[in-house]
Amino acid sequence: LYTWLQHADPSVPQYGEDEWTWVKGALSTIDRPYGIFCFFHHKIGSTHVAHHLFHEMPFYKADEATAALKEYLGPLYNYDPTPWYKAMWRVAMTCHYVEDTNGVQYYKSFND
Repeated sequence: LYTWLQHADPSVPQYGEDEWTWVKGALSTIDRPYGIFCFFHHKIGSTHVAHHLFHEMPFYKADEATAALKEYLGPLYNYDPTPWYKAMWRVAMTCHYVEDTNGVQYYKSFND
């Protein structure tokens, strides 16, 4: 569940081989608030963008790094303030497939 919500969202692009770069791949994640689970999982879900860019950084520096990334990346930083249980439902209802393995793709829904 945690890994799925860190990488799946209608706003998270999926890159084909012709479009993928390390930075684009690293930014293809989303930070979310996980409530009490942030404490138990060392905030890996709410600082996941920083983790993708700096995977060897100790967890206790992740908040500081995330704040700096928010400022530096501006609109490229992906954050969803929706509570995790509501985000889980939205992702389950909207992120079913991508149409192709080429180019830049976003999740589509079987309900569309």
